Amino acid sequence: MSRRRAAPGRMEGQFVKPAIQLYSLRDIDEPLPDIIRRVGDAGFDGVEFANRLPDADPDDVVAALAEVDVEPIGAHVSLRELEANPAGCAARYAQVGVRRLAIPHLPLAHYRTPKRVDALARRLDNLGARLADHGVNLVYHNQVHDFVPLRRLSLLERVTTAVHPYPSGAGKPRTAVGLLGDRLHDSLTSLDAIVPVERTAFGRLVDATDSEYVSFEVDVGAATAAGQDPVSVLEFTGSRTPLVHFKDTAVDGQHGPLSEWRSVDPTTGDVDFEATLASASDLGAEWAVFEHDAPDDPVLALRQGADTLVRSVQAASPDA
Repeated sequence: MSRRRAAPGRMEGQFVKPAIQLYSLRDIDEPLPDIIRRVGDAGFDGVEFANRLPDADPDDVVAALAEVDVEPIGAHVSLRELEANPAGCAARYAQVGVRRLAIPHLPLAHYRTPKRVDALARRLDNLGARLADHGVNLVYHNQVHDFVPLRRLSLLERVTTAVHPYPSGAGKPRTAVGLLGDRLHDSLTSLDAIVPVERTAFGRLVDATDSEYVSFEVDVGAATAAGQDPVSVLEFTGSRTPLVHFKDTAVDGQHGPLSEWRSVDPTTGDVDFEATLASASDLGAEWAVFEHDAPDDPVLALRQGADTLVRSVQAASPDA
């Protein structure tokens, strides 16, 4: 399956635009429409929704988006919720103009073995096809542990990981048995190694999914914390990457897929924003999405995101 496919909605000659993941602003105690107005006033062109949209009046949200000329570029929705009701999710988010639904994270259990990654790829392909029937594009957002190395397993490793704790519809007994086996596996095997992206679980997931039904949202901060070069990761996912998350990260100790990392203020961590922004634009990404997982002051984080990402996009634009 080819991973080199034009991103949905991408127009030739269009430069990457700045957006923000609203999870970064979750602690601002204001109605969602007012937060959207803040985003527009800060200079962002787009918003990616997180956990507050289902509780908001869609008409008020649409009005706020129009008032400040901000585009709804997508929303983060859990795999469980999407699989349970793809039609309902598509309809709910379509009320505010969202046509991309992104799975924000999945447990490490999905990535321990090639067999499990292939099972996840089939699961995403199936979900992506169901969402496509409703005019929605499925997107997968990587985390740090997605970059664990993959290799041929020994017999003992195959035995300890034989029970997948999180297949579709898994009950608590299966999950408990699977997690117990995974802990035994991890006591025998190191998952800390840094290997080229094509040899990681994430790389296999990209290659194993159908480009018609699954796109990717590369989180450059997560890739950096995992010890990957985010530019290389973006080159690997190529034009299947309409959205790129610009989150700065710092690591306590060694970088790697199981590193102890944290989200930090932009330009204070390890991410080279300038290089990754240039790569994202060259490869045809539509949106550069600012994110801060745990800001001390979300209002300040909004301003910092605009100062770094919005200004960088404006400075790099051919029209600047």
